[in-house]
Amino acid sequence: MTDADIAHPTHNPFDVPHRDKNAARTFTIAVIVAIAFHAVVGYYVYKAKFKPSYKNYAEQKEEVNILHPPPPPPPPPPPPPPPKMDKPPPIQPRPPANVPVNVPTPPPLNIAPVEHPAPPPPSPPVVAPEKPPPPRPTVISNPDWVHRPSSDDMAQFYPERASRMGVSGHAAITCTVNVNGTVSDCSVSSESPPDQEFGQAAIKLSRLFKMRPQTRDGAPVAGAKVTIPIGFQVPKDE
Repeated sequence: MTDADIAHPTHNPFDVPHRDKNAARTFTIAVIVAIAFHAVVGYYVYKAKFKPSYKNYAEQKEEVNILHPPPPPPPPPPPPPPPKMDKPPPIQPRPPANVPVNVPTPPPLNIAPVEHPAPPPPSPPVVAPEKPPPPRPTVISNPDWVHRPSSDDMAQFYPERASRMGVSGHAAITCTVNVNGTVSDCSVSSESPPDQEFGQAAIKLSRLFKMRPQTRDGAPVAGAKVTIPIGFQVPKDE
């Protein structure tokens, strides 16, 4: 065998293993110690679990005084019996009265009739005075216009259907004059031709009218009526 083989001997797995005597002895001692430890623990558990423990109890006597309830009061005495009443005497029938047979008839009494006074004549009916009719609103026949619609305004509010058909017309509206001279509450008085909506166009133009209002004691007043005639001519194309 060479030096290399002595330093690193080869191991053959098929060789019989080498037994160490100290290892076998140590294993046997460890098994004996484990068995002894388990035996001690088992004995302690057995004694602690199955050993009965007794507890002594002493009897204690207590004196109890039983209080009996007082006896009930005696019942009240019975009421006295009602007094005996004597029987009433029997009722004696009354003897019949003696009725006279021939009694003279009393003379008649002369009683004057009661005169009732005649009722007074009925009073004439009260006729309430008739209320005076309300004053008729003032009608302005010659208004003093401050502003009137221009030709451009007339063309703007000209009825569309009449403008397409080239129809001219006129309308008259009745309005109420306000304090500042403008008009409101307008209604169509007349229009011609009646199916071309010239009346509605005149009412639209009414907001462009302004006049000097009437004055009373130097102050302008409202409520007067004015009739405004408006003529419509077919606008010419420029």
